[in-house]
Amino acid sequence: MTYSRKITSMLLTAAVLMLFTGAWQGAGAASGVFAFMTTTDYETGSASVIWLDGSYTTDTDVASVHSDAVARYYSGLVYVVNRLEGDNIQVLDPSNGFSTVRQFSVGNGSNPQDIAFASETKAYVTRYETNDLWIVNPSTGGYLGSIDLSQFADSDGLCEMSRVIIKGDRLFISIQRLDRDNWWLPVGDSYLAVVDVTADTLLDVDPGTPGIQAIRLSGTNPFSDIQVNPFTGMLYLSCVGMWGVADAGVEIIDPIALETAGMMITEEAAGGEINDVEVYWSLRGYAILTNASFTTDLICFNPATGVLDSVIYSPGDYVLNDIELSPDGELFCSDQTETNPGIRIYDPIDNSEITSGPISTGLPPFDIIFGSAIQTGTETPLAAALDQNYPNPFNPVTTIAFTLAEPASTRLTIHDVAGRLVATIIDGPMPAGRYEKIWNGRDDAGRAVSSGVYFIGLTSGNFRSSRKALLLR
Repeated sequence: MTYSRKITSMLLTAAVLMLFTGAWQGAGAASGVFAFMTTTDYETGSASVIWLDGSYTTDTDVASVHSDAVARYYSGLVYVVNRLEGDNIQVLDPSNGFSTVRQFSVGNGSNPQDIAFASETKAYVTRYETNDLWIVNPSTGGYLGSIDLSQFADSDGLCEMSRVIIKGDRLFISIQRLDRDNWWLPVGDSYLAVVDVTADTLLDVDPGTPGIQAIRLSGTNPFSDIQVNPFTGMLYLSCVGMWGVADAGVEIIDPIALETAGMMITEEAAGGEINDVEVYWSLRGYAILTNASFTTDLICFNPATGVLDSVIYSPGDYVLNDIELSPDGELFCSDQTETNPGIRIYDPIDNSEITSGPISTGLPPFDIIFGSAIQTGTETPLAAALDQNYPNPFNPVTTIAFTLAEPASTRLTIHDVAGRLVATIIDGPMPAGRYEKIWNGRDDAGRAVSSGVYFIGLTSGNFRSSRKALLLR
């Protein structure tokens, strides 16, 4: 990343530049951060990597995966969910050339859709062709049990469980409820089912109604990943409802009250179905839109008002699949345009395209995640460290990466230049390992803090370290 793309002349003086130029490193240089893409021509599948050191160096075909695959990153490893007719989880090690370290079945014909991790020995896998949510040990691939979701099934006998996320001690599962006997149209309501991950039991979100109730969505056919809005703590995901009908949008869910909180933006306001969505900050979001011509557009909108801002890219075909925000705050977009497929990267400051065109990933890109090449071997002991946060300067979110050499009581805090405590990110026992935490530019009361210099402090056992961070709003 360069300062010219992230800081306008009105906000950054020459003195601040001199202060930070010597200390700041890009994310890739500091921690081996990468973008990992599953790629496909819908007959064969592969995976490619773009290194986020400012050069966008690309390694194509780093692993063979299924032609219908998505990926997740957890604790130094990439987990590829090989979906329709793949029916397995493939685990790749970035620190060993993305070699496959294990691969385990989640049931023949199950069509897994997603995986969420409660710990290194416990994860949940949604299986689209069944009503049984599987619990597995991701470190061995062993089956640990299942949770029955059949009570949410429609008349075809299946509930169509899709995406998952864990927030706190609760697992949220999107339940589409589509009629396979009637053109896969949504049937009645769609839901977010909620599981207590400590007891592995369904939570009843409405005890006053008979039976175990899930969160009833105001939209139907939940389609995108479930994500956490770092500025509000709310969950959000896109619902597409009936294709071609303006009947849904990006829905907000309160993970504490366990209820819907309305729409962030409606399909009517956006101008079509919203396939995927990312919140960059409280006043700027991005989405992949399927418009009336059934082609896809990349759009920008205001999450606070639900108003469409602009169409950033319109390829004129149904070719945009996924958007993700990188640790550097850049917007990655997978573009499968037949004549020139690849990853397009945009600067959310002004919505300009950073690279001169799509970065080739070999086969056309499908799903995007971000991760770090973490040393996991036991022969090299961990060294405690607090990396420079990235991006830095930032607005309004930054990632703090650090390593703990041994288990210890740990505090990760933010202080202002007067030494006053602004925010406590971690305060408690932590095992040894490599970690990344997000600071969203807010204090412990949830208030946005002003522009300026802040100090990130890490205390763990006998280890002490601090870093300067610059917030520019």
